[in-house]
Amino acid sequence: MGAAALLLMYSSVPDGEKHHAVASFWVCAIAAGSYLAMAFGQGDVTVNGKEVFAARYIDWTLTTPLLLLGLLTLGLAGAKRKGIGSFIAGVLAADVFMIATGLMASLSSSDTHKWVWYVVSCMAFLGVVYAIWGPVKKAASEIGVGDLYNKLAGLLTGLWFIYPVLWVIGTEGTGAISLKAEVAVFAAIDLLAKVGFGLMLVSGVRSLPAKAAEVVEAD
Repeated sequence: MGAAALLLMYSSVPDGEKHHAVASFWVCAIAAGSYLAMAFGQGDVTVNGKEVFAARYIDWTLTTPLLLLGLLTLGLAGAKRKGIGSFIAGVLAADVFMIATGLMASLSSSDTHKWVWYVVSCMAFLGVVYAIWGPVKKAASEIGVGDLYNKLAGLLTGLWFIYPVLWVIGTEGTGAISLKAEVAVFAAIDLLAKVGFGLMLVSGVRSLPAKAAEVVEAD
């Protein structure tokens, strides 16, 4: 339904901003495919007697860079700073590294290995958060999209902080909560972080003041 809503909004998005609608559509479509696979029992693997939802990690590997790219292209639109392409590539690489090391934590049979990988993943996550709230936030404010950027960054990072906590208390970490409860919470935050973020982003760029919109479209 989120993907369908974004398709309906596509035609009303300024030409220079349509990439936001396209990326947000695919975030929703990929997430829907992931949940369909898990519903069919095709998205999990058993490693060392432990069930790991591989479809979830495939989903995150594809969707979190798209979410980040939407945020980065909004905040850095029109920026002419030297090395900006390398900066964006570095942030996206840190994000993928975060997901990959989280998967390694889930696949580890040794508790020591599991928690080492978990810490490595969290360090990569903090690097991404620093980029979002440091240089990109500053650039967004300079080009007049600070209000929209801050709302989107606040939603995304606030929800993303729940994931590592849920991982710790879930079945892949300490097992403090049941699998049913874990899946329900993951589904809820996925809905907000993907569908909610996409709708907010696309609605936001449609409503940007004319001057800010011109700067964004000039990217």
